[in-house]
Amino acid sequence: MKNLKIAASIIILAIIGFFYIYIPNTIKVSSFKVSNAYELTATRLLTDSKLLTKSMGAHYDTVNHKITVNGIEFTIQPALSNLVEIDIASKHIKTKSFIAANGVTKQTTAINWFLEINTTLNPIQRVRDYQEAIVIKNAINEILNQMSAFLEAPKYIYGFDIKEVTLKDTILITTKFVSKGLPTNDQIYTHADALTKYLTSFNKVAINNPMVTVLENPTNDYTIMVGISINGAIPETDLYRIKRMPVNGKMFVTDAVGGPYSIQAAYAALKTFLLDAKRPSPAVPFELLLNNRKIITDSAQWNTRIYYPVM
Repeated sequence: MKNLKIAASIIILAIIGFFYIYIPNTIKVSSFKVSNAYELTATRLLTDSKLLTKSMGAHYDTVNHKITVNGIEFTIQPALSNLVEIDIASKHIKTKSFIAANGVTKQTTAINWFLEINTTLNPIQRVRDYQEAIVIKNAINEILNQMSAFLEAPKYIYGFDIKEVTLKDTILITTKFVSKGLPTNDQIYTHADALTKYLTSFNKVAINNPMVTVLENPTNDYTIMVGISINGAIPETDLYRIKRMPVNGKMFVTDAVGGPYSIQAAYAALKTFLLDAKRPSPAVPFELLLNNRKIITDSAQWNTRIYYPVM
């Protein structure tokens, strides 16, 4: 009987010892998710509390300023650079956690989420804290998956769906003119129609709608270039010039719906995206007029695709 009591005591001590060894005094929880996004894009997300709450894919309690996922409450604190504090409250645990963005490659970023939970000497409490730490980590992983999907869609961060495309061999017939103000549709289509007439005289056809580039001059006027893609080269003149787009050249592209305000907003989004990508631009951007503005006079219905060359 005595031996049984001793054996039982040893087993109990061994189990308790196992808990103290397996479950440390400080439970460290960390998770990360690698996204196809630039580091500065991720930083932009973390430092904008409205975007951050949307990215978490959960209902945001605007009264109590918290998100609840699987019974775990997450309260977002003001961001410090690319480090954001998020207070966590579960059934028995209240602690601080932190999210940071770290670039992995030029075009991928890891969102790291980490926290520490201090346990007690009470073995029952220790096990309970460990179990709750697992629940917290699972909730964090669920949020990180939502954040990653949000981060990989530029339209959520920049307001426009921006993509990178690779150019094929493209030949343009172009012409230029100077305008005291921004070009009107009549000016653009007058020159586009002249280009069309010229290329058809060589039995060539336009393979896309007119393209437009607007450059502001130091003389407070504008130089406008109008171009049309064609299926083969034709002779040049002083007025009509051939240009070739760089084969395999890279472009950031987005579409704008609406008039000048929407188009300028798309340009601004592309420029911001370009800066966040840390990609230099070797040439000026240009617009492809996706629908005919001679027919569609309501600017709210204009569709414009903007191309921004990048290295």
